[in-house]
Amino acid sequence: MPGTGADRGQFIYAATTATAAAAMLYEYPMARNIALMIGTMVSNPHSMELAAERWSTPDGGGEMDFEGIKQAVRTLRDECNEKEWWKGPACEAFNESVDTFLEQIGTAEQYHQGVGQGMGSIATAYHWAAEVATVVATVMLLLAGWKKLLPIFAPWPGAQAAIALAIFVALTRMGMVVRGMLGKQMKSVAMLTALVGGINFMCMSLGQFMEKNRPRPDFAPADLEYVGDETTGVGTLQPKNGGMPSIPTTGTGGMSALI
Repeated sequence: MPGTGADRGQFIYAATTATAAAAMLYEYPMARNIALMIGTMVSNPHSMELAAERWSTPDGGGEMDFEGIKQAVRTLRDECNEKEWWKGPACEAFNESVDTFLEQIGTAEQYHQGVGQGMGSIATAYHWAAEVATVVATVMLLLAGWKKLLPIFAPWPGAQAAIALAIFVALTRMGMVVRGMLGKQMKSVAMLTALVGGINFMCMSLGQFMEKNRPRPDFAPADLEYVGDETTGVGTLQPKNGGMPSIPTTGTGGMSALI
């Protein structure tokens, strides 16, 4: 595991050192930008790595037996078909719902694995970001010390200009590296956030899907109808037309069938 508990300490050291160096390099705006970007990246890669492991292992309570769930559903479907509990359109609707449910479970499994892998990848990326930030902050501190030597070269204006230019170039290049690294980190976090949001949405919509696609029996031959109760979610069987016989009518007159 590349991440260690020292990664957060490295980030804090880098942010503190870069801020102090930026104060001494006040003539260079890039120094302040670098310090701000490093401060934005401060995190705990080791905790991220542990979270990824707990998400993907049974000991952490994050392991889900997707294959066991799918196998149980297949077994139930096969048993229903074998014993012919349902026949005709109801059986076909049931089998179609099971197939769709298995597809959704497979997609959820892929998303679940993606979250663990994504968190692990982000932890690794932030670990190396801590290493780079530490090096950049140390170099900034050296450049700040080098800037303090400029008065010594006062008799040689050319030397002073060369040193100032070297500091500017070094800060610019390091700023480009840190900016690119920060952009990748933010993009990775945004993608993982979207993935977790997708899983939450899928979990909420799966129950609605099952309720919507549950086959309803047809009680027309018994002159009954199923009346649902929105408050309880449980319906009852009631006689059609309130138990009164249906009187067919013809034409435009309501009583023409009785004449």
